[in-house]
Amino acid sequence: MDNYIRVYENVMTNEKCQRLIKMFESDTEHHQIQDCGQGATLTQVNLLHSPDTIWKNESNDIANTIVNYAHIYKKDCDIKDNQWPEKFGFEPPKIKRYMPGGKESFPEHVDVLDHKTAKRFLVAFIYLDNNEKGETVINPKDGKFVSFCTRGSLLLFPPLWPWLHTGMPPIDTPKYIVGSYLHYP
Repeated sequence: MDNYIRVYENVMTNEKCQRLIKMFESDTEHHQIQDCGQGATLTQVNLLHSPDTIWKNESNDIANTIVNYAHIYKKDCDIKDNQWPEKFGFEPPKIKRYMPGGKESFPEHVDVLDHKTAKRFLVAFIYLDNNEKGETVINPKDGKFVSFCTRGSLLLFPPLWPWLHTGMPPIDTPKYIVGSYLHYP
């Protein structure tokens, strides 16, 4: 059975990934600490935190990339038109940073747990750096899937209860990802 997990390589250039990391590190005013449960945290920036955000162009580029690959994903997973919304929305992307040392991770969870998050139908993570020791582990019922953090790659999968996933803590260097979701209208 298909697990509906896909990784697409080289969706973003190395230069763009490095630029996004530098912008993230410079935009400390908008850093937010996210409580990920079980004592784990990470630091994030919501790229659309205000109408005059410095992230507007980057956010649009990220959205276009994710939407373009979502159409490829639909085809690759043999998802029919009557299974996929004709129109859909896009959750504002966030850049997330996990620092090494063991405290910054995202313990096993799913991304739809309540009415507010029920509009999500597809998870999108773009890895901004190479970090094999901070992989994303997905545990669908049919076995474990490990997505290594490869700069410029995009991980797509459903956000629901069969797709428990974990953002493992990086060991040696920080891990940076862009995270977003496609929404039902």
